[in-house]
Amino acid sequence: MLRRLKVYSHTLYYSYASSYDNLCITSSLSPICILFARITNEESFMRIAHLSDLHLSPDHFPERSDALYEILHKCRSLKTDHIVITGDITNQAKPKEFAHARSILKEFDLLDPEKLTVTIGNHDIFGGPYYAEDVLSFPGYCRQTDYDGKVKEFYSAFRETFEGCQYVSGSSIFPYVKMIRDVVFVGINSVAQWSSLKNPLGSNGEVCKKQFHRLKEIFASDMLKGRMVVVLIHHHFNKQESKPSAGKLERLWGAIESSTMKLWKKKRIFSLFATASIGKVLHGHVHHHEGYKRKNIQFLNAGGTMFANPQGHCLFHLLHVQQQKIEHVDVRVVPNKRNRRSAIGI
Repeated sequence: MLRRLKVYSHTLYYSYASSYDNLCITSSLSPICILFARITNEESFMRIAHLSDLHLSPDHFPERSDALYEILHKCRSLKTDHIVITGDITNQAKPKEFAHARSILKEFDLLDPEKLTVTIGNHDIFGGPYYAEDVLSFPGYCRQTDYDGKVKEFYSAFRETFEGCQYVSGSSIFPYVKMIRDVVFVGINSVAQWSSLKNPLGSNGEVCKKQFHRLKEIFASDMLKGRMVVVLIHHHFNKQESKPSAGKLERLWGAIESSTMKLWKKKRIFSLFATASIGKVLHGHVHHHEGYKRKNIQFLNAGGTMFANPQGHCLFHLLHVQQQKIEHVDVRVVPNKRNRRSAIGI
């Protein structure tokens, strides 16, 4: 069976398919058709779905749970070997939300280190304000948050997925290294501790000194040699700029976001990444679906997984890893009006 992919600005889209043997790419720029070799289930080939920013909240946003069922059904139909979620799995870091997320993943038999890898986001620790008027009181809530306790709660909710992870030293959950076939996932906690000046809303990021030094040891170790390295982190590395057509209110909100959703000390992280041969850096945080390149490093942002594009489609990345090569396509999910709150296919 052939699957047709349209190419728009070097981005590949393919539609929902229960299986595929070959991929057919057509270019909007020229009538070129490329047939890929038949994809098999060889040990060296791996399909990885990249999701992020699920913001699950059964009480406030039940539609996001519906969307997640759709997305996981699609991952299953595409025979993905592994799924990664780069943070903000919950919306408010409430016990009920962690339990809800866990129950959905369990229903799809994903609470397995061979099938799922997760990293933490700011909403999994501090949550976030629901309404604009909550912004003024939210720093006080963040200040009272037990940061380390929330990290442990996150770990506990998805504990099975951390089985087999390797740690450099100490009892910290992050950073970790997980090896699946020829792929090495390096998981990083990029959520900054609360600070009245540097992180008043809990949404800014920073890789602390202790974690940074452990990452240096990881990237200098032999465990990464000969393997495809994929970094999992929540915060973004690209600059967010307002559209030229943006109005005053949109530009004002953009300025607020740029100061409350940044990753501090990016330069030293770039320098660290430069010491290793990294295949991709996967992240979320900004609710866009995009890929970009900085400092000769390829980044994929799946922050828009739950937030439909203007055409009403949800998108996530599907990575193909084989023989030290890594490529990706963008998978489009068309929301189904039927209730699919079940892991059983319809």
